[in-house]
Amino acid sequence: MQISMAVQNAVVFFNAIVVLLFAFSLGNVEDYSPKPEIGYPAGLIPNCPGVLKKCYNKLEEDANVPNYYPQIEELLDLKNKKTVLYCGGFLDSASFPFSRALGTAYCKRGYNVIMVELFQFLTYIYPKSVRLTKVLGDKIGELLTKLTEQGLKTENLEIVGISLGAHIGGYAAKYLYAATGKKPSRITGLDPAGPCYRSLPPSSKLQASDADRVDIVHTNIDGFGLAEKLGHVDFYVNGGEYQPSDIPAIPCLVLCSHLRSGLYWWQAIEHPKKFIGIKCDSIQDARFAKCFNNSETNYLGLETKFNRPGIYYLPTFNEFPYYRGKEGLKQENEIYTSVSRLINSVNLFEV
Repeated sequence: MQISMAVQNAVVFFNAIVVLLFAFSLGNVEDYSPKPEIGYPAGLIPNCPGVLKKCYNKLEEDANVPNYYPQIEELLDLKNKKTVLYCGGFLDSASFPFSRALGTAYCKRGYNVIMVELFQFLTYIYPKSVRLTKVLGDKIGELLTKLTEQGLKTENLEIVGISLGAHIGGYAAKYLYAATGKKPSRITGLDPAGPCYRSLPPSSKLQASDADRVDIVHTNIDGFGLAEKLGHVDFYVNGGEYQPSDIPAIPCLVLCSHLRSGLYWWQAIEHPKKFIGIKCDSIQDARFAKCFNNSETNYLGLETKFNRPGIYYLPTFNEFPYYRGKEGLKQENEIYTSVSRLINSVNLFEV
């Protein structure tokens, strides 16, 4: 029992030190500016030789997309309803809880929902999965092309993809445009994957020209995401690098921040016009929340105003359902510095 208590006390002491150090560093964020002498982050795995090499399917004759889908006409109203197609990411499945929750959110709003099951393809070692994204995107594009022959209107088609799925959606849109001369109405990229994509040309990843409207949610730009602007409207949530966790003052680790993009999007659909971003002059300003002097705002979600293109800093809470509304547009409420300010408002420390 004494040993157990000693361990618990040690853990508490260690956590207190971590929180204090982290709070101290955040408290000085307003004075920080990038220093060329220490370099800039290249991001996680910026280059993966071979990922653009063509893949060959041993079962090519069995890999053709059918010409007709009678069951689709029975289940979906392609001619009159909007249709959303969702592409998951690395180690992701259409049967996982998040995918099902997102599909339900769209169904409640009258959409046809197509969930693409990619699990068996995106469970290879990561660079191999990246190499497969074009093959998968082309096959999905072929499917969408066939569906246009069954009544699918591209002006009613939206694609949502998370991580690798964002780039797969981009490839699908490129294929659709090459085949029909038409683009999807919208593509939403949820923290599009960065590893292996950072050094690739625009044609090999999701880009603004892939759809009439492209919006991006950045939540882990130097880890599993990409820092560069990819859409017409790009939201850098809490600066886009790390997201606040459920434990105040401590940010999510890399994977947690990356996956948070999906939760933000799901809740933005469920809570219209509650996730409000403020326009920034640059990505660097968005990183450091230096956008509060601007007045132009935009909504994350189905209500995004694409007539207000640009870079947006989007503040959130650290707890579900995350949105801050108009309160997040006040500089004093910026999540990290406000928590740090609260922690350091007490001058007496008990040791």
